[in-house]
Amino acid sequence: MKVAFEYADVTGVAGRFNNERKAADKDWLKSFCKWYNLSVRNPEQCSVVRAMGFNKVQVTWFYNNLKSCCLEKKFPAHRKFNMDETVISTVPH
Repeated sequence: MKVAFEYADVTGVAGRFNNERKAADKDWLKSFCKWYNLSVRNPEQCSVVRAMGFNKVQVTWFYNNLKSCCLEKKFPAHRKFNMDETVISTVPH
């Protein structure tokens, strides 16, 4: 809400902003989220195993593997996708 206020202040856009707090109000945030079909979520805790797997060795291996695949397969840019895992369950059934 503070970023929205700062952006509106710089660009001179009028809106429902609280000049004392220098932030947009909650009604503005709700309208913005509804307009762009967004939701505000609380972050979930990361598992210990996942946190341990996120280290320099694993990240370097991942990007080296990605680079070799991209060079080998020569996929055009419009065929590469960034997948979000929010709906993928990591708990075995």
